[in-house]
Amino acid sequence: MHDVLPADPIDAAAFRTLMSQFATGVCVVSAHSSEGELAGITVNSFVSVSLNPLLVSWSLQNTSSQFDLWSKAPEFTVSILADNQRHIARRYAARGSSALVQEDFVTTPRELPVIKGALGFLECRQWSLYPAGDHTVVFGEVLGLEQADDGKPLAFLGGAFCRIAE
Repeated sequence: MHDVLPADPIDAAAFRTLMSQFATGVCVVSAHSSEGELAGITVNSFVSVSLNPLLVSWSLQNTSSQFDLWSKAPEFTVSILADNQRHIARRYAARGSSALVQEDFVTTPRELPVIKGALGFLECRQWSLYPAGDHTVVFGEVLGLEQADDGKPLAFLGGAFCRIAE
């Protein structure tokens, strides 16, 4: 067996700079709060996890002003944004208020809010939460989905929104 050497300290800024070179998609997660109000948050940590059962995940910062809302939401949707929806991504990336602009949303058959004009959406039931450093990973079981007929995805790279070239 090999001896395991301790990791050298890594500068958080250097880590963040390197990770900014990894392109991600951009989504808005939305739900109803326990008081029945709508809430939304922009995420680029969204990932598919499992096909059996159908699971997805996204990461929530533990110090988020919306942490209680998202950690307790029994159901949520994930809207995959199109490249012409940068304004939507910016709106729901803002710190503080999680109030939705009603005109940005339509309702799914399960009465969950999704972004109008998104490339698609997934309706999810919270599966589990997993603590992960300064974030919590939210796992959702996919209950329903819909995909648009066309469009191109919005991406995030180098700290900015961008288009994916074909």
